[in-house]
Amino acid sequence: MSSHSRDADGQRELTRRSVLGGVAAAAGAAITGAGTLVASSRPAAAIDGDPAAFEAGDAPTVTSNDGRIESVYLSPTLNVSWTDFSERVERVTLTLAVGSDAGVDKVYRETLTAADPGATPGDVASVGGSDGAQSEAPPDFDTIDGSLTVRFERADATARGDAVTSETLSATDLSGGETDTTTLDVVFRADVAGGGDEATVVRTTTVDLTVENPAGDATAGGSVGVDAA
Repeated sequence: MSSHSRDADGQRELTRRSVLGGVAAAAGAAITGAGTLVASSRPAAAIDGDPAAFEAGDAPTVTSNDGRIESVYLSPTLNVSWTDFSERVERVTLTLAVGSDAGVDKVYRETLTAADPGATPGDVASVGGSDGAQSEAPPDFDTIDGSLTVRFERADATARGDAVTSETLSATDLSGGETDTTTLDVVFRADVAGGGDEATVVRTTTVDLTVENPAGDATAGGSVGVDAA
């Protein structure tokens, strides 16, 4: 491998790290790992579930003779748990951001509170306790060790900001037979607070969107859907 190739690969890796850090910053935290990020040894928080799993598979490809990706849909369902709080939990703030080399957009940011545990603010479709988001019982914030499950409404990430858009994801100048790939970083953050205690957890995933312009006269179109596992 030439020194030029190594330098180019190194620059791309630096760009990806910078973007991933930017996504986390948009969600309100710096990333130190893909699993859990804890504010201190006590209390602690965790997220169970993948913030985004593509319906089309791990490496979706959009085939189109005009090289366009019209939309990227997300509808995450996640379980957030907390342990070792000294008192009841007062609020849980949930944030999901999506980023690429073009920048970072915040897709969801909602706060659930002990004052109204059954509320479904903004983009929250349903919220439940340990039995899941479909449970009729609201989450119990009055426990030092607890959890809740949240399901968000389906949202088009390309319509939530100016960075991750149809224009920045598309490759309209592709020649026949060429492909172009954009890597999206998806970051989900949960902030749990109560009684003077706070804990933060960050979960990340990275997915590639590939646009292919088929050779010849073939034409096709479509959009890429993202749904939580």
